[in-house]
Amino acid sequence: MKNYLTASISESAVRHNLAALRSLIGERVKLCPVVKDDCFGHGMDVLFPVLTECADGFAVAAPQEALELRRKGCHGFILCFLSAYFDDFAVQDELVWQEITQTVMSKSALDSIRAAAVRVGKTARVHLKVDTGMGRLGVPSEQAPRLIELICETPEVELTGIYTHFATADEADRSATFRQLERFRAILPVAGKGIRIHAANSAATLDLPDTHFDMVRPGIAVYGCKPSDEIQNSVDLRPCMSVKAKLIAVKRIPAGGCSGYGLTHVYDRDSRVGVVPIGYGDGYFRNLSNKAVVRINGMDAPVRGRVSMDQMTVDVTDIPNVQVGDEVEVISSDPAAPNSVENLARLAGTIPYEITCHIGHSMRHELVE
Repeated sequence: MKNYLTASISESAVRHNLAALRSLIGERVKLCPVVKDDCFGHGMDVLFPVLTECADGFAVAAPQEALELRRKGCHGFILCFLSAYFDDFAVQDELVWQEITQTVMSKSALDSIRAAAVRVGKTARVHLKVDTGMGRLGVPSEQAPRLIELICETPEVELTGIYTHFATADEADRSATFRQLERFRAILPVAGKGIRIHAANSAATLDLPDTHFDMVRPGIAVYGCKPSDEIQNSVDLRPCMSVKAKLIAVKRIPAGGCSGYGLTHVYDRDSRVGVVPIGYGDGYFRNLSNKAVVRINGMDAPVRGRVSMDQMTVDVTDIPNVQVGDEVEVISSDPAAPNSVENLARLAGTIPYEITCHIGHSMRHELVE
């Protein structure tokens, strides 16, 4: 962790986003934020108290993430997306012992969870994941009724939920999503009563109320970003992350001079150049070279030359009185800023998820108001 790089996470923004999502789903529907990959790079350590207070449970990818939540003091519902049958028996047993809800998507997963339940002497709670068209994890929808029967015939395992995941809910054309929804609805009568049904990711939570069922699983929306530019709902989400660094050098480069590997930028005037201690090793994308800007003293400083592993150069010629130690706003929490997460994603040709997941891991996180 590099203490000279700081990701400031706004508590008020996260609370605002969760309240906005609550207003969309109503009181009956459970709100289960996805907090995998360290809250999409935003830092579980700082966000755990806020999310615990405002959410009805958590969804994670890996068994280790689920167990870490228990160690932090989460006593409520945790859904683990990935089955643990590649982990050692100690991990499999701990998931059952800690009453973490595991995902079943095959008979082999069911057998593994049952064996752990027998070893521990407790009933294992599971949710069945159904592949309705994503083509990734999950039991194919046509095979789901039989797997439901197998679970119900296994006394050591209790089926408490069924879910699916949408492939194109963040796109303007929702026809594939509606086909997935139709396939999902077709198997629900087989499940019986008392089963928690869920399907909605961030995009579906925002735009498709028919997908809310008993619970929603928003991810990037919790942290203030829309999953794509094609989301139609104009709900007010507030990005919660800003990233700060400090200038470590300021130097003059004459007209015709260059900076960075490959000498890809030639200065057309006598210039002042600042060096910022962040690079692609810290998750700041190399393909933002000569495209992005940072902000210093409230003014834009364009990234000049190639972003290297742990530093980059920015043009500070038009910013008066710049000096070593000045704060550099690498990422702004203002969605309209040129260095917002969403705009950096557009410049990099990627999605906001990838920006926050990459940049959040190498730096100190702090919770701010």
